Amino acid sequence: MNTNNSMTNSFCAGRITACLGAALAIILGALTASALPQYGLDCRSCHAAAKNGMTLSNFQTQTNLGAGLFKVFVVTAGQAAAIQFSVTNDYGANYALNVNGLSNPGVNNSAHVLTYTPDAAWTVQSGGTYFTVGPTAISPNVWTFNLGVDAITPADFYPLQTQMAGSGGGLWSQIESFYVQVVTSATAPQPTLLSPEYTGTAFSVNVATTSGSTYYLEYKTDFATGTWSVATQAPGDGTVKTLTDTAATDSQRFYRVRVQ
Repeated sequence: MNTNNSMTNSFCAGRITACLGAALAIILGALTASALPQYGLDCRSCHAAAKNGMTLSNFQTQTNLGAGLFKVFVVTAGQAAAIQFSVTNDYGANYALNVNGLSNPGVNNSAHVLTYTPDAAWTVQSGGTYFTVGPTAISPNVWTFNLGVDAITPADFYPLQTQMAGSGGGLWSQIESFYVQVVTSATAPQPTLLSPEYTGTAFSVNVATTSGSTYYLEYKTDFATGTWSVATQAPGDGTVKTLTDTAATDSQRFYRVRVQ
């Protein structure tokens, strides 16, 4: 990951003081598209063209708490959330990604504060915005912001925001709000199963994982009777894991993923 700030000059096409200079610190006014929480940065003031070049991945679920349907990264207090950005189109130019809003209060209780350790590979700007610069014309790229959540952080939903901005074909940007849900129980959230596939004698399924938990792909041949057998297992680390049963040779098998 390249966090060299010298790359920002080409990214902002001479307008570095307007959007990404000393602190990436343009104060966000009222957001016109939806009732989003207030944040400390809005690159759209100079990168006005809206484009879609980034998706958030590794999230565990989605929820609407009154500001729209947001993706949710679930993390146990004292562990780390891997917030992943998949850059699908950099439009042929340098781009920057940022994470901000880490000082926002909890949704359920405004007295709750997210206490955290940021990803050391990302550059800190004023106002608690964390920033990295991507390469030129290499897509897709995957970036991860490892957010270490302190054990004293109260259980709550904390609204954060990410932005991507670049200069390919004009100054453009993308913005997305999301939640980090801090839980105090060691019990991981119910796993979400994605993209099941059966090929030859192998069955596989993707599952979004949480750090500190173990995920078991289990099966049995008769759903009504018998016990579940473990086909494979994998430790959770905040990424999406593929669990594969390589010996799916019975005439039928029923599958589930258990987490503990």
